[in-house]
Amino acid sequence: MAEEKEKIKFEDGMKRLSEIVTKIESNKESLEDTIKLAGEAQKLGQQLEDIIKDAESKLNKSTVVDDNDKVEN
Repeated sequence: MAEEKEKIKFEDGMKRLSEIVTKIESNKESLEDTIKLAGEAQKLGQQLEDIIKDAESKLNKSTVVDDNDKVEN
């Protein structure tokens, strides 16, 4: 059975990623917690990348540039 990805808002994901980086850089977390945080950051980074790729795809599909460099919708 395929695992479903939790939908996140880009801004919320970036905020959480920033929180994770701050925690890791503080060196106050145990090694085990740091590894868990790094794993969460990696998954979150992939989700954010997917959001960006999806947005780029939607923009590319909705905008066509003709031979005269005019943008048409």
